[in-house]
Amino acid sequence: MSSKLTVFGRITRKLRVEHDEYLRDMAMHLGVTPAYLSAVERGQRNPPYEWVGLLQEAYDLPFSSAEYIKKAMTESRIYNKLDISHLDDDDKRLIETVVEYLPMFDDAKRETLYSLTGQRKRG
Repeated sequence: MSSKLTVFGRITRKLRVEHDEYLRDMAMHLGVTPAYLSAVERGQRNPPYEWVGLLQEAYDLPFSSAEYIKKAMTESRIYNKLDISHLDDDDKRLIETVVEYLPMFDDAKRETLYSLTGQRKRG
């Protein structure tokens, strides 16, 4: 994996600098270890969306900043088996939304997805 900061990593680093904090301070706000936060910032782990509210509260961020952080999280997520880097932002969000809601889909909705993609359900 890369040691380069993700979009989310750059935002969190900037927040820490602006608040004169260390990685361990922000990790404490998020309830994780500094090593885990560092791995998220470098794209080795996915940032949990719950962190948006925690960061907003800890740093007294306005709604617009929280929305910006949420977008950065989406852009920074790792997709281990699916390379979607070639897709535009709207299509990336569509894929993420399908993945998020797929467990709640009933058989009819799943069949619709299969028919839209020209695939047949296995097994």
